[in-house]
Parts: sequence; C-alpha cells; structure tokens
Amino acid sequence: MEEPSLQDSREELLYTTTTTDVFEYAPYEVEKGVKAAHSRKLYEEISSSLKSTYKFLVLSVTTFLFVSLDFLKFICAYIWYIRLKLISLVVFLEASKDKVVRALMWRRGLLFRPATHGGVVALVAIAVIAGGLFSKSDIAAQDLTMMDSALTANNTPVTIIPTDRPRAEVIKYEVGKGDTLSEIAEEFGVSVNSIRWVNGLSSTDKIKPADTLNIPPVSGVVHTVKKGQTIHSIAKKYEANPQAIANFPFNYIDETLSLTIGQNLVVPGGIKSEPVVVPVPGYAPSNPPPINYAAAGNGLFARPLPGPINQYPSWYHPGIDIGASYGAGVYAAGSGRVITASQYGPGFGMHIFVDHGNGYITAYAHLSSMKVNVGRNISKGQLIGSVGCSGLCTGPHLHFEVRRNGARINPLSVL
Repeated sequence: MEEPSLQDSREELLYTTTTTDVFEYAPYEVEKGVKAAHSRKLYEEISSSLKSTYKFLVLSVTTFLFVSLDFLKFICAYIWYIRLKLISLVVFLEASKDKVVRALMWRRGLLFRPATHGGVVALVAIAVIAGGLFSKSDIAAQDLTMMDSALTANNTPVTIIPTDRPRAEVIKYEVGKGDTLSEIAEEFGVSVNSIRWVNGLSSTDKIKPADTLNIPPVSGVVHTVKKGQTIHSIAKKYEANPQAIANFPFNYIDETLSLTIGQNLVVPGGIKSEPVVVPVPGYAPSNPPPINYAAAGNGLFARPLPGPINQYPSWYHPGIDIGASYGAGVYAAGSGRVITASQYGPGFGMHIFVDHGNGYITAYAHLSSMKVNVGRNISKGQLIGSVGCSGLCTGPHLHFEVRRNGARINPLSVL
C-alpha cells in the first residue's frame, strides 16, 4: 500500500485551513449581501403570488359580471317572450269566442235542437258519473226488456205549436173541421194575410178540412231570393223595413248583408199587392224576458232624437229604430252614468249603455261617433254620440233600447 507523501499532506492541510478560514472569518458585507439576495428572492415570490391572485380575482369578478349580465338579458328576453305568447293566446281566445258567439247568434235557430239534445246528454252523463262517485251502494242490475218499462209516445197528426221558443221555420198545419183562417192565424200569432200570401190564396179562396197550410213564423212575407236581389230591393218590393229583414234572427244575415240565391227570407211586416195594415207580431215566447207593449208612455225618459220610428219592438227586436240622417246628434234619454262605450259589438256596432241608477238602463246602437267615455256622469238631454250605420245595419238610424231590472221593455212605454 502506498503511503501518502509529505507534499500531499501539506496541500490537504492548506486547503482545509483556507476553506475554514473563509467561512469562519467572512466579512460583514458578504453576509449582508447574502441576506439581501434571500430577501429579494422572497419578495419576488410574494409579489408574483399576489399578482397571480389579483389577476385571478379580477378575471373571476369580470367573468361573474358578464355571466350575470347575460343571465339578466336572458330573463328579460324570456319574460318578454312569455308576455307576447300570453297576449297572442288572449287574442286567439277572444277571436275564437267572438266567432263562436257570432255563429251561435246567427244560427241559433238551426243549432237549437242539437244544442238542447247535447245539453241533455251532458247533464245525464254528469248525473250518472256523480251518482257513481257519491253513491254508498252499488246500483242493482235492472231488467230493461219488460214491455211495461218502455216509454212510448202516441202518434198524432195535429201540429204541436211551440210555446217555449221562437219559431224559425215555416211549418205545415192540417186544417181541421170547423177551422177558419182567422182562428188559425190567431192560434199561431200571425196575420190572416200572411197565411194567404205564403199559401198563394186570394181573399175569395176557402179552406176545407184536410187541407195543408204553410204557416210563417211571423206576420209578413216569405220570399225566395233571386239573382241580383238585395235586402233593400226585397224590402222595397214588399213595402217593408230592410232593417227588420236584417234583424230577424232566423234569416241568418251577418254584418256583410250578403244574400244567397235560393235563400228563404222572412220579411216581417211585408205586404203583397194591395197595401194591408199588418199588426205587430203577437207571438211571443215564454222563455225570453217579457216585453211590455204598452201603447202610452209615462214620460220617464226623453226621446234620444227626433225622427220617424222605422221599426217597432217585437220578440226578436226588443227596441225601436229611429230614422235620422248620418251624423245627427244623439242625446241622453235621462241622467245617469255611462257604463259601456264600445267601438264594436255583435250587431250593435258602436254603442253606448247608460245606467240611470233606478233599475233602468238605456242603450244607443249603430253610432258613428261617441262623445262620452265609460264612467262619465251625464245629464238628461246631453249630446252623447252621432247617428251612424255601424254593426248590422242597412241604413243610418238609431237603435234605442230600454232595460228595466235586466229585462228589455218597450221603449215607447217610458218615452
């Protein structure tokens, strides 16, 4: 084994001594520089960390604000969308309701029977379902095959006169022994001439038992529409009021006043050939509110405007039509408060309702303009509108109604 030389031992000793002396006797400035380097490094690390945290917070807050703004925009847009959809739904429901009401109003004669039968079926179904739900015991089975449990009706050749509803159609009547035209006319509430005209009878023709007569629904003429005819031309032919033809509910005339070739029109109050005084139809149904046909008025209300009366009250026209020029002033029949001032109403067109506070309400229809608003208190004789021809109308006039405790009465009885 080689032994270390004396030269190597000296060099190692010198190295060790030098290194130890450097660390043991380092000047103060060197130590201070080392500490400063460490401090700067720590400061840089802390600053970098704070900057990173600050940037993260700023980015987070900015992102939150943008997301919140977008969310608010979405909520506002969604609420606006829902509002538009609700408005569209309300408009659709209102239009559907108007169409249904218009169809039921103008075709109530044809729809009476199916509506009645459908209502009875619905009531029976509800009764059966409700009975099954609320009954405490089961329904025992019934033998429905017994002859004595069947409901039967006797056949009769005699025409049954409807007493609970207005008649829409021309019906057939078989003349019995001893019948006369005047008795038949009185029985059905129409004039003798109306029966003669619809059956083509002259004043000298006689009726005999077993004859079949056509009976019109009201006094007047039944006319079949031909090409080129209008309501005005038909009314002129039979010396009738065109508005009365349009108002008769079972003529099914809408606000366009259009007619169909071959359509059968009832011309209330119409006459043929020689002028004949046709009485006001005396047939009145029992279900609708009764109309007071008193001839003399009591002066409770004033006439809303001067002019001739073109159409008098009847069961299908519960008011009077006062003729006047277009734009003529319409005045309140009495003091009260305006409860309706509408631009449109089925048949009425532009109309005003006034509540007089004593159970009476007056109605003014077919106006061309209105001078008052809903809720306004008005005095007797105050200008409230102008004569027009809005709604179901054949010429300028005022349709005037009086309602007492909800029932329509003859306006002439209180004027």
